[in-house]
Amino acid sequence: MGPDIEYASNAALTDILEAVDRPGDFCTHGRLYLPMPVLAVEGVGPLSFPVTEAQVGSLIEVAGRAPYGRGPQTIVDTSVRDCWQVDAGRLNIGGHAWAETFATILNAAAAGLGCDSDRLDARPYKLLVYPTGGFFAPHRDTEKADGMVATLTISLPTAGDDGQLVVRHGEREMVIDMTAQEPSELAFAAFYADCAHETRPVTAGHRLSLVYNLCIRPGDTDAPRHPPDYAAEIAALANELSAWRGDGATDKLVWLLEHDYSAAGLSFGTLKNADSAVARVLAAAAERAGCALHAAIVHIKESGVALYPDGDYVDRWDSPDAGDMAMGELYEWRHWLDGWVAADGSAPPFGAVPLAEEELLPPDALDDADPDEQRVHEASGNEGVSLERSYRHAALAIWPRSKTLDIVASAGLADAVEWVASQLAAAGPGPQVRGPIARLIDLWTHDAHERDEDAMRCRARMLDVLTETGDAGLALRFLRKAMLAYYSGGENDNVLNALALIGEQRARQFLGDFVAAHFPRRPDAAMALLRQVAEHSSLPRDALGTSVDRVVAVLPAALDPKPPADYWSPFDGWQTLGAAGLRDLLVVASRCDATDAATTAATVICEHPATVAPDRTIPTALNDLGNELGLAETAAYATLWRHAVDFLLARSANAPLPPEDWSIAANVDCPCELCDKLRAFCADPVARVERFAVRSDLRRHLHGIIDANGLDLFHETERRGRPYTLVCTKNRASHERRLAEYAEDVVRMGSLLESAPGGEQAPGCRPLLARLQRSVLATEQYS
Repeated sequence: MGPDIEYASNAALTDILEAVDRPGDFCTHGRLYLPMPVLAVEGVGPLSFPVTEAQVGSLIEVAGRAPYGRGPQTIVDTSVRDCWQVDAGRLNIGGHAWAETFATILNAAAAGLGCDSDRLDARPYKLLVYPTGGFFAPHRDTEKADGMVATLTISLPTAGDDGQLVVRHGEREMVIDMTAQEPSELAFAAFYADCAHETRPVTAGHRLSLVYNLCIRPGDTDAPRHPPDYAAEIAALANELSAWRGDGATDKLVWLLEHDYSAAGLSFGTLKNADSAVARVLAAAAERAGCALHAAIVHIKESGVALYPDGDYVDRWDSPDAGDMAMGELYEWRHWLDGWVAADGSAPPFGAVPLAEEELLPPDALDDADPDEQRVHEASGNEGVSLERSYRHAALAIWPRSKTLDIVASAGLADAVEWVASQLAAAGPGPQVRGPIARLIDLWTHDAHERDEDAMRCRARMLDVLTETGDAGLALRFLRKAMLAYYSGGENDNVLNALALIGEQRARQFLGDFVAAHFPRRPDAAMALLRQVAEHSSLPRDALGTSVDRVVAVLPAALDPKPPADYWSPFDGWQTLGAAGLRDLLVVASRCDATDAATTAATVICEHPATVAPDRTIPTALNDLGNELGLAETAAYATLWRHAVDFLLARSANAPLPPEDWSIAANVDCPCELCDKLRAFCADPVARVERFAVRSDLRRHLHGIIDANGLDLFHETERRGRPYTLVCTKNRASHERRLAEYAEDVVRMGSLLESAPGGEQAPGCRPLLARLQRSVLATEQYS
């Protein structure tokens, strides 16, 4: 699959990892809930589970002090080992379900040690009773039986706390909780015989352990007798990873696992056989080399030319079996990773991270792989039949920890923000989090595919993260880099919080630049932010006044019904000033005493009636301002009110008269003979119906002319005879629209009557107010 490429720089890594072929570890442990054995002890009788205090006492009465070995000697010394033991010969272990229960434990222990359970004999050795305070100091087991390679200990249910088992091998250590208290609970651990181990003191109650010697069967020379030791491989791998970190050849390395794992079942704890060993070696080497290691699912989709098995091109689709087809030349492919799992079992928010083919190891691992899905796409146009293949494979991904943010950001900014947020939640504000945040700001871009609410939510989330850090410098960097470039209006609450963080002087400068950048295309949203600042921040009035001055400066651009020729926006178009934005503009100007700026803005707005509708937008805004104390007494308010009243009186002082005849307006520019006939029909004051018996292309032409010019005509095709006939019937649509408009105008004039200017502005508006009153009274029947 894919182009044939060799990457020599990865050869050493591949050789090292391919040598890691033995699974298992020096110690393994687990906890199961299974049917319990029937366990009888000579001199005590059958035990109940959990074992009662009375039965523990009886066990101690028949037990002996557990000794320990010192060279050839066997010594009893409670300062080294405080424990009681019952020999296996005095135990009777049975029950119908015990064989299956014990087999489950033995199989798990053998797999964890890297052995085949069929090669191991589990021989009962002792029942150990640790009292409160009981312990066993660090030691190594002596070979208690021929072929002994490991010890298996199973904790039986009994009340007790602590008494952890600690197992060490080389520089590694495992601390295992061996408590088991529920009636069907069994905790087990198995470890190789050459491992040092100890039992820490039991702090309350008791601990009961069944101990088995795990022995290789006689004559078996192949079964492992010691834990796998990949110290040399780990060291070599760490060196290679350290060198790879510096060469910059690839961002990450992805090792394909041998076994198949579902996305839901993938974890470091479920890896099988050699996969588990490779993961353990990689984890140790990655830690030394400063790298991060995760499990993930590799996805590969490829499209190419479809070939028959004999190599011929498939030139037409005659329902061949897709499984029999071969892939020819590739023309499209996509590789990515998702389904991330960390070593601790958590699911990092990494998203779909792109995967370069040179990052896959071993390089030829998928050369002969069968696709998980193969589909044939039928030929279209001049293109032949194509084949699409999909592959899914579990893998381990490794990269330098310092590149984690860049790796995550390659999947998308939203994933990177969530990862940074998770780091902040885990570590709190500090240099270790601020560094990645600063890097993320440097990486911030706006992809073409993010032209929707997802991009807005991503910016809002980033602002929240920055606010949580309390770092004013980072917040300002993001505001200036991202928010001056991209803004859709849904981030206002988040911007407000960030402004409170960056301080007065910085906020003043940013708001001015923000208004200049975004008011022309998002005037309502930008004004909503300024109003929030006025109502919920501690910025002084003159700071807001500066922003209002910037609004007035860019207001003509905002009122231009078309954006500049070189304008490009990642959002949904160029918006114009609405009633909400106009209302907020007057409120903010009033609160920062920018009365002259407000008056100038009102004058500019009145000069653009095609953009800010004097019949709808302005009356709505003025009506909304009714509760704003003092605004109705300002010059800006009066200017807008007079403009709206003049416009409505000019259009709707009188009710529209019904049409006198059936002539209709028809400004049709087409010079064809058919359109001449159409214009004559429209101008005829009497004719209501006209029939056009013409071929289909001419009927389509008339359809288009009627619809494009909004003519007051119903038109339908009468499908009788040849050619069919387009029947056009005049209607009163324009008059009905005007009546509806007039009725709404009357309502708007009524609202303007109620929102008339007051204070010093009232005298100058009285003549116009009187005309408005007379008009409204004369047209009450339409309100």
